[in-house]
Amino acid sequence: MSSTSTHPPPSPAESPHELRLMISGQPYLASDPYIQRIASTQRKKLHAINDERDDAKRTALLKGFFNCEGVFANMGPIFAEYGFNVTIGDGVFIGTSCTILDVCPVTIGPRTLIGPNVQILTPQHPIVPEERNGMHGREWAVPVSIGADCWIGAGAIICPGVTIGDGVTVGAGSVVTKDVESRVVVAGNPARLLKRIDSIEGGN
Repeated sequence: MSSTSTHPPPSPAESPHELRLMISGQPYLASDPYIQRIASTQRKKLHAINDERDDAKRTALLKGFFNCEGVFANMGPIFAEYGFNVTIGDGVFIGTSCTILDVCPVTIGPRTLIGPNVQILTPQHPIVPEERNGMHGREWAVPVSIGADCWIGAGAIICPGVTIGDGVTVGAGSVVTKDVESRVVVAGNPARLLKRIDSIEGGN
């Protein structure tokens, strides 16, 4: 999990308190000036990365933007709210126009393939409108974990708090609202179990 020590220090008029609440999944104010300054800085970095037309250079920049643990491939553009809350394993591929709202940590296991237009979401808002208060109420987030050797089909949505096991296939356009056990195929809205995948002797 990231800590405020990885970010520029707050100015005398700012405080790291709300950022600490955000990363730990507690209710926080997204409008906090320190959080907004960090978010603005990260957006500028990501704009520059997405504007890079050389695939190898863009991927190298993304590896610095995220927490990458090895080889990582992407066919840009890509969007992440912060970047520092995303950990990507070795041999991961992320397709075009993937959106990662990493208010809380997002983990993507090694050799996982993520199709185009996938959304990985951690934020939560109150369901009571007075508590939600438009953009002025407190919100929070719940981590998302995607295991190793998964295939997340095009346009799938992974909802806050979901843990997806190893070797899972998620059908295109699916909305994953609950945890998914390892080595299964799920699809639909909400995603449901379609089949279990037997292991191949001698495979990974």
